[in-house]
Amino acid sequence: MNQPVNRTRDRVARTAILVLVLALLAFWAWAFVIYEPPGNPDRLEDRAWPAAAEQRCARAVAAIGDLPAASQSPSPGHRADVIDEATGILDQLADDLGLLPGGTDDDRVLVVKWLDDWAVYLGDRATHAQRLRTEGDVRPYLTALPSGAGSHVERMNGFARVNDMESCLDPGDL
Repeated sequence: MNQPVNRTRDRVARTAILVLVLALLAFWAWAFVIYEPPGNPDRLEDRAWPAAAEQRCARAVAAIGDLPAASQSPSPGHRADVIDEATGILDQLADDLGLLPGGTDDDRVLVVKWLDDWAVYLGDRATHAQRLRTEGDVRPYLTALPSGAGSHVERMNGFARVNDMESCLDPGDL
C-alpha cells in the first residue's frame, strides 16, 4: 500500500520539475529571442537633430583645441583666462544648440534637460576659473546631481554618447 503512494508522489514531483524546467526555458526563449527592449529613453527620435548638434560641437571642440593646453599655462591665473575663453566658446555652443530646429516634442524635452546640465557645467567652469585666480592651483569642482549619484557633467556626457554626439562631450580641458 505504501508503494502506490510513493509512485504517485514521484510522478507528481517529476511532473512539477518538468513544468518548472519548461517554464524557465520558455521565459529565457522569450527574453532572448522574442522580447525587444524599448531602447534607451534618452535616445532622440529625430536623428537629424543630433547630427546637426554633432557638427556644431565638433567646431567648438576644434576652437578649444586651438587654445593653449593646461601644461602650457605659466600660472593658475593664466590657466583661468584660457578656461574663461573656452567657456565662452562652450556658452555660445549651448546657446546655438538651444536654437537648433527639429526634433519631436519628446526630443525637445530631453534636449532642454541636457542643456540644463550644460548650464550647471558652464557655471562649474566659471567657478573653477575664479578659484584658480583666488586660491591658486586647485582641482575643478563639478556639481553633484541632487540624488548624489554622479555629476551633471556625467549625465550630460551620457546623453551625448547615447545620441552619437561624441564631440558634444565635455572637452576635458579642466
